[in-house]
Amino acid sequence: MAASAARGAAALRRSINQPVAFVRRIPWTAASSQLKEHFAQFGHVRRCILPFDKETGFHRGLGWVQFSSEEGLRNALQQENHIIDGVKESLFRDTQWTAKGERPPQANGRKAAQSQPARFTPPK
Repeated sequence: MAASAARGAAALRRSINQPVAFVRRIPWTAASSQLKEHFAQFGHVRRCILPFDKETGFHRGLGWVQFSSEEGLRNALQQENHIIDGVKESLFRDTQWTAKGERPPQANGRKAAQSQPARFTPPK
């Protein structure tokens, strides 16, 4: 299931000319069906992607919503408050990553290839 979500997110990022929104602050209780239902009021939603964390089994609190038309994306971006399960979402047009083909940062803000800092060993 996590692998299919990762493939779906990669497909969304590759589609440069597609109207895609990047959503942050998604509560862990929300499912992709809730995201799709919420954003359907602005236009037809082709798909929603919520990447999952392999360690916890929960989604990472971010996702992508692909609209069928540019108008649907514009309508969603014009709405100031997107509240799902009592949490106000942050919505952005996904141009940065789709145009460059880069992977989005992890939920903790670090890039995937970044190494962990060395542990401090006190002098004896």
